[in-house]
Amino acid sequence: MATATTTTTTKVAVTEETALLDESAEALIVAFNDAKAAIKALEGKKAEAEAALREMLGDAEVGTINGVERVRIVSRVTSKIDRDLLKTGFPEAFEATYVQTPYTILQTK
Repeated sequence: MATATTTTTTKVAVTEETALLDESAEALIVAFNDAKAAIKALEGKKAEAEAALREMLGDAEVGTINGVERVRIVSRVTSKIDRDLLKTGFPEAFEATYVQTPYTILQTK
């Protein structure tokens, strides 16, 4: 008994709109990339300073210099919904409240 095999090929064309930028865009791209790198470096410095200050404070909440309060650890609480628990435990509620918001980001090369 012979079997027949059918192969189907589907082609999808994706088009992107492309803008021709002038040479001034190159300087903007460099400035953008430099700013991103500077932000990343500053976030690293911030994290290092915070870790050092927390180590200096130890168990204290307030740090003073010459009797003047200069640093304080403040407790805060964040509220959020556990998506995974909602999705598995209450799938109808998850589907009814699920919202996707499209957005764009700028990627440079």
